[in-house]
Amino acid sequence: MYSIPDCILTAFTVGAFFGLVYEALRIFRVITRNAAVTFICDIVFFVLSAGVCMFLSEMLGNCIRGWTIIGFGAGVFTYIVTIGRIFNIAENAMASAWRKALGKAAKGIRKGTAKVFGTIAQKSKAEIGKVYKHFSTVEEKRRGHLKLSHKKLYNNKRYINVGESEKSNVIKAKVTRSSREY
Repeated sequence: MYSIPDCILTAFTVGAFFGLVYEALRIFRVITRNAAVTFICDIVFFVLSAGVCMFLSEMLGNCIRGWTIIGFGAGVFTYIVTIGRIFNIAENAMASAWRKALGKAAKGIRKGTAKVFGTIAQKSKAEIGKVYKHFSTVEEKRRGHLKLSHKKLYNNKRYINVGESEKSNVIKAKVTRSSREY
């Protein structure tokens, strides 16, 4: 069992070194400038720091102690406001260069995939057009007899069986509904 000052100093030292993990995750945040990436990096940092803090507490006193958590937090905070400030300046300066380089690489990938899929789309466009034209022609032929008014048959079975259709005997009526609801 360690004393309270030993626990605080050990946790402070581990927290200060754990600031490097924060810096490694911060690089992704600065380069991408995406809210989702920032959220994920924050969650990863807090989960890792909770795991390290719990492991450190168990190692130092076989139980989770508040002094260990306070020392760890103070170490991370001290790192961020001292050495971390210097790294922030360097990271921000390099981030624009990284974004430009990643942007050019992404642009090249986008152009390449657009070219491949554009070629596929252009070649398949002609074939799809032929298929559409064939099916629309077949559909027009199938419905062609309905376009000519003198060839309309209202009861094809009667025409086949009796020899006459109901074309001349059709009653046209206007159907209206009552305003009364049931």
